[in-house]
Amino acid sequence: MGEHTIREVLKRRSDDTQRVIRRRRERALQKSSVPRRSYGVLIVIVLIILIIVAALVYSGWLVSKASERFTSDRAAATLGSNGASLNLQSTSQFLPNTLLAAVDPNFYSAADMTVSPVTAHLVRMYFPDSSGAAVKVMAIALQYRYSRTDILETFVNDVTVGMSAGRPVRGFASASQAFFKKSFVELQPQDIALLVALATGPADFDPHSDPARALSLRNNVLQLDAQQTVLSQAQVDLLKKTPLDLVTASP
Repeated sequence: MGEHTIREVLKRRSDDTQRVIRRRRERALQKSSVPRRSYGVLIVIVLIILIIVAALVYSGWLVSKASERFTSDRAAATLGSNGASLNLQSTSQFLPNTLLAAVDPNFYSAADMTVSPVTAHLVRMYFPDSSGAAVKVMAIALQYRYSRTDILETFVNDVTVGMSAGRPVRGFASASQAFFKKSFVELQPQDIALLVALATGPADFDPHSDPARALSLRNNVLQLDAQQTVLSQAQVDLLKKTPLDLVTASP
């Protein structure tokens, strides 16, 4: 075999050897990349689990806080320690019917996972700085744990019903005294409609400061009563003509 031929054979062998070496390196790199990819996937899975656990712990804390506050306020209303309270079972149905006509006509029929504006309003009153997601979690928890009547009754006794003499008025029983100097059972339908308007409107609104606006808000609530068949349209038309009959605010 000539020197040229030997040189060619060695060259071919050298090229084949280099290709074999390259293929071995590529296979080795592929094998080494598999554990790295698996390690990356494992880290992502662990992070997701940690996020889920943290979310569950936080949600549990929110549920606990909302339940504690709700239970405390229910007990206070039962004992009358907030000054005045109403029991819906012994109160005219016009109040809950008008309140729901104005706020949430589907309050009793909606699923527990559907956050009622009534429950959400309570939660925002308890925890005014809570995010929208936190409010939903706490509202749903209350709707699962308590009856709709208990929630509505707590709303009636806890909600801010406008302002009087620069102070917020808490609850419908207190509002009847603050704005009409009457017990709640003495109020007329148009009076209750005004209180519902104050409870569902801006919390800092004092009807004494703007009677015309207060009258408009009251009449809007009365019209909602007609739409939800709480009252007939003829009854509403008559009630809309009545004056506010507010008493002078006490200093």
